Amino acid sequence: METKSDVLEKAALAYGPYDLPHMYELVEGVLYDGRYFFHLETGILWLRHVRKVEHPEHTHLFIDGDSGGLQLGKNIQRDLFGVVTEVLNHIRAMNGLTFLVDELLWLEDRGDIELNLVKKKG
Repeated sequence: METKSDVLEKAALAYGPYDLPHMYELVEGVLYDGRYFFHLETGILWLRHVRKVEHPEHTHLFIDGDSGGLQLGKNIQRDLFGVVTEVLNHIRAMNGLTFLVDELLWLEDRGDIELNLVKKKG
């Protein structure tokens, strides 16, 4: 059964401002769950948290959220919808421990990653 959060839809992301306050770049991509934006940039698959621009004529326009992006893959030359569907299915199929030890721990050229998973500090 497909839920609203499973639906992928085309959207645009406005990056910026850059060097000057009026300099922006518009990127096309795929929106997931109303706040996660996947896009390809020179063969690299990116995931970003985004916020919707509240304007009645711009129903599929988003701006970068309050976080950095995640690079999910390199040398991608396939259809974006297919790639995003495959990545989401792959991540859904694993549990948190598998993700930590099989994906995050073995990243190439990785430095230390700081997570804050311990909720009770005392």
